[in-house]
Amino acid sequence: MKLELQIQKNLFKITLIIIVLLQLLVAFQGFDVCDDGFVLTFYQQIFSNPESVEYNFLYWFSGFVGGLWYLLYEDGGILWFRLLGIIVNTLAFYLSYKLLKSYIKQEFLLLALVMVLFVNDYGFLTYYHNHLTALMSVIIIYVLNKAVIKNSMLLYILSGIILSINVFTRIPNLVLFSLVLVVPYAYYLRKESILKSIKPFLFVGFGSIIGFLMVYVTLSLLGQLEIMKNALFTINDLGNTEDSSHNFKSVFMAPYYNYRSIAVETVKLAAIVMGLYVLRRFIPNKKIINVFIFVFSIVLFVFWFNTGNIYPIYSLCLIGAVTILFIKKVSNEVKVISFLSFFTLITISLGTGGGIKNSGYMGIWIGLPLFFYLIDNLYVMDMHSKYLKINPSSSIPKKSLHLFMYAIIVAFILLKTYNISQQAYFDMGSRFEKHYTINSSLAEGIYTTERRAKIINDLLVNLNQFVEPNDYLMVYDKIPMVHFLSETKPYMYNPWVWIYDYNSFEKKLHKAESEIPVLPIVVQQKFETIYSFSEPIPDYMSTQKENTDFHSNERNAIMIAFLNRNNYEIVWSNPYFNIYRSKNKSR
Repeated sequence: MKLELQIQKNLFKITLIIIVLLQLLVAFQGFDVCDDGFVLTFYQQIFSNPESVEYNFLYWFSGFVGGLWYLLYEDGGILWFRLLGIIVNTLAFYLSYKLLKSYIKQEFLLLALVMVLFVNDYGFLTYYHNHLTALMSVIIIYVLNKAVIKNSMLLYILSGIILSINVFTRIPNLVLFSLVLVVPYAYYLRKESILKSIKPFLFVGFGSIIGFLMVYVTLSLLGQLEIMKNALFTINDLGNTEDSSHNFKSVFMAPYYNYRSIAVETVKLAAIVMGLYVLRRFIPNKKIINVFIFVFSIVLFVFWFNTGNIYPIYSLCLIGAVTILFIKKVSNEVKVISFLSFFTLITISLGTGGGIKNSGYMGIWIGLPLFFYLIDNLYVMDMHSKYLKINPSSSIPKKSLHLFMYAIIVAFILLKTYNISQQAYFDMGSRFEKHYTINSSLAEGIYTTERRAKIINDLLVNLNQFVEPNDYLMVYDKIPMVHFLSETKPYMYNPWVWIYDYNSFEKKLHKAESEIPVLPIVVQQKFETIYSFSEPIPDYMSTQKENTDFHSNERNAIMIAFLNRNNYEIVWSNPYFNIYRSKNKSR
């Protein structure tokens, strides 16, 4: 027994070392100028010039953590925050393992968690609020699960504190308060009165008040309360503008499109499984044939996973979490974890543009391992309930179930290995071509393609003639990384002004003009930078083209009007950028 435990510990340690090394391997490549620039500027400015990153305060706690990390080593640059991302991801891996190791076979648990870690085709990116949300979700599940098992009021208070703080990691995280429904569910499983839930609810509520007070006091001490209030008002502006990607209509419609797509992937999975089952039943049980079926299964699952989104994985997570809730022979402890996982899966992406498609990976740390738990235990389960009556042990041998799981795992790893080798986040192209550097100390150790490096380096060397660190700069409209690399303050309270719809853009621009006494240098791009760098677009600033997610006639018109009324002139230009300076020294 001691030998077996030692082997398990060693296997876990080896896996942990491998995943850290794999994350480090991909951390040196990929230079994103959008999301990375957006969050890195936040961390750089949150304590020194917090009003300049007002919009980012919708993710205040992630910025607070990032800001402290920045203060530890201000010259660390992009790579320093990739390291923080690795730490946060690895902590989520560790806590998920610790929570589930008593219930799930170790090899499948570790492999499932590796799948979660590399679920995105680009591998992973710089630390930001989604990574912290994923970790905080695992912590909340871990603490709530322990609170239910031990009936510990102290742990209920702690869970309330963490839930409250997590709201400020990312405002939509407010929906995770729904996880406290696990309390009456646990009493139901134990066949006790659900009214006993009232006391734990009160303790969670008390903890929540403590958590909110902690945030309030911290904001007050930092002098950031007014900034937070202004950031919250921005949500209302975005929500009420029709063409905003974050308007209330698009946010509420996202789950419909998400679950419709997940349903399609689930039907495809059912068809694959049924086809393999029929194939296995009617073909002779010979070794060479079994090998062929296994390889054929891998090929099918590669095609199934190859959708460019998270829907197939989400399908597996929901199958595991939901089915476990209806199986009598599953222990109450696993059902409680499954309940927590299910509510995380269905709530964590609510309130975000794109929903599950863009941010579903935050909620799958527990869900995916539970799918493998379900399949691994099918042969001993009789799924009898009011709605479901299946006895898989009568027709499916354990070896076949294991081969099925290995086929899924191998297919996923093969596909992701290829996809990750062909891109980094918002930096498309083979990683074998990414060996060129950005000429900035804050981008030291980061490698990208020759073309991307040349475009950025040409801008930086010329921009340095016009701005110094702590100057105001306005970057229009999808290249916030320029702020971080030049250590400049965003003029419009947001390093990535493209996020504003035209209504919010106009309001924030007029606010900046009235509050800030100097007029900033303006960098205006003339090509697309989201996903990949396009060729120059001659009519990038057109006010007559068709409006799309990337192009807004109204926003361009507002920007042009700002340049005209403040007497801006081009002081440097190339096919990709214009740099403007106002003839007026100040307002």
